[in-house]
Amino acid sequence: MCVLQLSISWDTLYLHYGKQYLRDCYIEGSVDFIFGNSTALLEHCHIHCKAAGFITAQSRKSSQETTGYVFLRCVITGNGGAQYTYLGRPWGPFGRVVLAYTYMDACVKHAGWNNWGKIENERSACFYEYKCYGPGSCPSKRVNWARELIDEEAEQFLASSFVDPDPQRPWLAQRIAVRIPYSA
Repeated sequence: MCVLQLSISWDTLYLHYGKQYLRDCYIEGSVDFIFGNSTALLEHCHIHCKAAGFITAQSRKSSQETTGYVFLRCVITGNGGAQYTYLGRPWGPFGRVVLAYTYMDACVKHAGWNNWGKIENERSACFYEYKCYGPGSCPSKRVNWARELIDEEAEQFLASSFVDPDPQRPWLAQRIAVRIPYSA
């Protein structure tokens, strides 16, 4: 578990390699402030957008990689303005980010996601939302290459196996002595 507060404008949290589980953290920034190519589950975290920019820049290099970020039951807030930040953009062509059961305030742009100026990223990036809510959650106004997951699709990202795939050798459970709930 995490008792952590990070507040930098750019490149705040570098999730570069391996697997991370962050819970109950406060992460603040403006541009690509959660970035890298790891497998990460962020649960019950407060993500605060200080200025216009992008929350995530996930850099999965191929569709065969199992990396990506899952934000589960998080809160995304801003400094009071409306529609000034994107949820993310693909740092690598196959960037993958899932937001599930997450509150988004009005700071999130209706488009939600950005292609980093590369139209080809729209064919390969995987940006998903699942049962999010709040004024910044606008599934009908999102870019057409991002999508809302259905229950069956979301399950693979909400299960503990996303970050702890081997039930015979559960690294996460051994370190925190608590299992991540199977689903939200």
